[in-house]
Amino acid sequence: METLPEADIFHLIFEDETSYPNGDTLPSIWITEAVYDARHQYVGHKHLKPYVSQDDIIGEEALWYGGGLYDDGMHLRDSLHAKARLDCFKAAELLYRHSAGKGNLNASLCLGYIYYYDRCKGEYWESPEKKNKPFFRERRAFECFKEAADEGIAEASYKLGDCYKNGIGCEVNEHEAFLLYKQAAKQDDKEDLSVTGSIILRLADCYEEGKGCEHSFKEALKYYENAEKILDAAVLSGASYYNGPLRGARDGVKRCKQELSF
Repeated sequence: METLPEADIFHLIFEDETSYPNGDTLPSIWITEAVYDARHQYVGHKHLKPYVSQDDIIGEEALWYGGGLYDDGMHLRDSLHAKARLDCFKAAELLYRHSAGKGNLNASLCLGYIYYYDRCKGEYWESPEKKNKPFFRERRAFECFKEAADEGIAEASYKLGDCYKNGIGCEVNEHEAFLLYKQAAKQDDKEDLSVTGSIILRLADCYEEGKGCEHSFKEALKYYENAEKILDAAVLSGASYYNGPLRGARDGVKRCKQELSF
């Protein structure tokens, strides 16, 4: 198949728009995937097919292809591909919004990540009638995480906790953050090691610093050791993004052991 230039990643189809109960009116978009050469070097994206909203009843297709484009963006770290990276995230946002418009809560969670980390660098989709209105990115991150957390998604609960911890879309509230981390631990089905490890690591941080809870190096050490074990398994299984949190857990174990040795 023909390899397309990077600019075609965010290829909208304005002739086909869909309006959703949440107020979004979204154009369709060409679904693309990354192309690599024999040396595994990125050379562009190719068209797969146009996204057809009416054929995607519960938004799973939009969620799937949005996730693929998000992953493409995360892997395109070379400055030569800065525009391709941005276009991947912009396309992912639009597809996630199609999915969220159909009530898919996993899409709301994914949108929360896009807004929380400002993946699109301020270039978010808005319908023409809203172009001159402010886009409250941080508040949207908070609302996306809360919508999914309220329905019992553990990953959304711990990210909502991060919002309260860091004042993203809300006032800083360390106790509320701690309660949400505890809620996430109860909701967690432990099927995704990176999620489980991330939740436990946050609880360890809370106990070590006494943020939102009673300070306890003993409790912190217990959680850090558990987080280290789980995140190590996650990284070994291929979740390389979690090398940083794994180092954080190992450092936490060392700090707490040192404090408890006095």
